[in-house]
Amino acid sequence: MRLKNLAVANGIVGLVGGIILLFGGWFILGSATAGANSLGTMSVVFLVLKIAIFVLGIIGLVQFNKIPVLTKSPSVLLIVGGAISFIPLMGWIGGIIAIIGGSMYLAGLKKFKLAD
Repeated sequence: MRLKNLAVANGIVGLVGGIILLFGGWFILGSATAGANSLGTMSVVFLVLKIAIFVLGIIGLVQFNKIPVLTKSPSVLLIVGGAISFIPLMGWIGGIIAIIGGSMYLAGLKKFKLAD
């Protein structure tokens, strides 16, 4: 049950976080026009999101390596997506990769019912 919750969390964070990173440049641009205070807040939110995608990918890789219910590819995609999103002006590419990894996690939830 714990691994299924981890897969759901990785899938949701990968999917929603990837969508947010995909449009992150527009969010930053909009907050820059609103003022310096909101720009700093949005930058911190995006930094935390990038770290969360990266760390959940690592945790998923370690946990699902012990019990091979899912393949390693969704975790690797989250790690690569999180790492690429740290490169300036490349966050949207990391977002696309995180969306793919998150959707692969959510698609693999069917395997948990077969394993129970």
